[in-house]
Amino acid sequence: MRFHLLVIVIVALWTATFTLAEDIATKLYPYIYTNLNNWPCVRLLNATSTIGCHVPSTGSGVVYHIKSQDDLDSFVNGDIGTSDAYSIVLGYDLFTRQNIHALDSTGRVVGLVALLRGAMDQAQLANVKSPDSPCPNCQFGLYAQDEDAYVWNVDGQDLIGESFSIPIFGLNPTSQSSKQIYSYVMDMVRYNEERGYSHYPLQAMDFNIFMWAAVNSETCLRRGWCEPVGGLSVFASPSLNIQADDGKPVVVLAAAMDSRSMFHDLTIGTNTDVSGVVALLAVAEALSRVPTTNLSKHILYTLFAAEPWGFAGSQRFVQDISHPFSCTNASRAIKCPFSNAPCTNPCVRSLGFTKINMDNIDAIIEFNSVANANGSGYWGHVDDTTVSGPLVDSLVQSGNASIQPAYQDGTQRKLPPSSTMSFLAKKRDTRAVVITDYQKQLGSLYNSDVDDAAASNTSIQSICQLATATAKTIYADAQGNNTDAVAANCTLVASLMDCLVSNFSCPFMQNYFNVSGISRVSHYTSVFNVRNPQPQLIPRFAFTFLADVTGVDQQRSCQTIQDCDSDEYCVKQRCIKTFTAYHDAYGTGLQYDEGTGEIKVVDPTKGTWTESTWNAPMLRVFLVTSRKHQIVELVVGILCTIASMTAVLFGKRFFKKTFKID
Repeated sequence: MRFHLLVIVIVALWTATFTLAEDIATKLYPYIYTNLNNWPCVRLLNATSTIGCHVPSTGSGVVYHIKSQDDLDSFVNGDIGTSDAYSIVLGYDLFTRQNIHALDSTGRVVGLVALLRGAMDQAQLANVKSPDSPCPNCQFGLYAQDEDAYVWNVDGQDLIGESFSIPIFGLNPTSQSSKQIYSYVMDMVRYNEERGYSHYPLQAMDFNIFMWAAVNSETCLRRGWCEPVGGLSVFASPSLNIQADDGKPVVVLAAAMDSRSMFHDLTIGTNTDVSGVVALLAVAEALSRVPTTNLSKHILYTLFAAEPWGFAGSQRFVQDISHPFSCTNASRAIKCPFSNAPCTNPCVRSLGFTKINMDNIDAIIEFNSVANANGSGYWGHVDDTTVSGPLVDSLVQSGNASIQPAYQDGTQRKLPPSSTMSFLAKKRDTRAVVITDYQKQLGSLYNSDVDDAAASNTSIQSICQLATATAKTIYADAQGNNTDAVAANCTLVASLMDCLVSNFSCPFMQNYFNVSGISRVSHYTSVFNVRNPQPQLIPRFAFTFLADVTGVDQQRSCQTIQDCDSDEYCVKQRCIKTFTAYHDAYGTGLQYDEGTGEIKVVDPTKGTWTESTWNAPMLRVFLVTSRKHQIVELVVGILCTIASMTAVLFGKRFFKKTFKID
């Protein structure tokens, strides 16, 4: 009996000891480690493979700053550094596929921190190359089967299509928080430099990016470890009574609503997508100030989500307006989340897309990258000069926007990566022009993490002139009268560029949202929740703005949408009747099964992109002792363990002898 009591006492003491040790460790953690806010590269998957980053834990590494290509080469060759492991800090200009693989091959790198625009000078920015592939989205585009398809991004590194075995984080000091973190990291660098990276203790980092998904999209969807990459597109028309069978031609104005880069949370895309979105909204506002109700053609504004991911938004839109839609209220695995849904199987917010007939689409004008940062003017790209050349000529003659045919040098490169391809894949003889600020190459900022600069006055004026020329062309094509009255608002263009690039809580945005304290918002599309899709901030704004400029004020005030009729929206505290709607945007290679509530890969040749679920990524810093010191600590720890075990054995013998236990 006494022995059993003794055992209980010993177990209780050990439990208390471990609990106390755990409590001490928790209390000591903030004195040892500092967790930093972080912006990681994450894992994505498609029908055949994975890309991005996934590293559960890599251990710690001494913070080391590589400042030049020579520094990097010396590190790779083993001429620099005495530690066994390093956490590398380097500028985005050195962030190339070749350099990353070279660093990884040394076996001494536990993680990378890439310094973006806010930490770079002009010389470094000049050396940046696009991280996208030489032929972005080609396998999903109009020319996927063409053997001699034009290569639009010849210097593209395909970084964003690579899978990495080391954790990679981005750091762009633009907000107060990111500036503090950048300052902290650079203080660590200076500390280690002053000690020659050899006099311990030194500043170190460790990383953790655990991604649950593996293998491919089909596998991770079956296991429930990923979600489709996507969001909600937005479309609108001033023709409130548009019908699929009204026989009226439709002129489409299009732009991609989001961009892509290595670090999704830092994605902006000033040139890649924001400039096109702003140009489209400026056209819509300009045409809202002239009569559009009695035109011989409908005008349709479309902003597509998830375009960098296999043209997901435009392909799904074209697919849905090209096939009969069956609306039922049959039972489904998960309750339809929308109140007053027109049908629940499939569950949709609106039937607006069924009023658009693909066969009625007469012309498409798309804004691609139109920031015109270098002042070279604009270029009109077409698939067929015979079919679409006259539309380019109309744009050239509509104003002083310096628009030129991209094929004027005698080379027909056809269309760059664009939403227009999705429409032409269905109806190739449609008149279509893609307007860009490049003739031959997408440029170094295409889908780049440093495509986030504020727009210059030159760029704002160029976008405004382009919007005016395009609005005049569309109005004339729809047989509107008095195109001289059509003009874009350059003040609006400046406000939109400021709000969407660097200050989402700007005064202009307060007209549409009650937002504060938001500087930048990511232009990465995010993931599409098929069970309850909700718009991100960018599509929410686009929807509200287009509803405002294309709708009809019902002369009633409101505070929320509940104050308006079922077919109206509350915009600027006024009830508005509008033909504006969201549309699901995720890869057409994926399909949601309403009966089972599962998402399945149905066509691997189309967009099947998914994003892994993950544990919270971690980036923490601390002082680390030398390897010799750590070995001494280990030896001391082992000796302490042996001593403890010896004490337990002797204690056991002592108690047996004292209590005379056999």
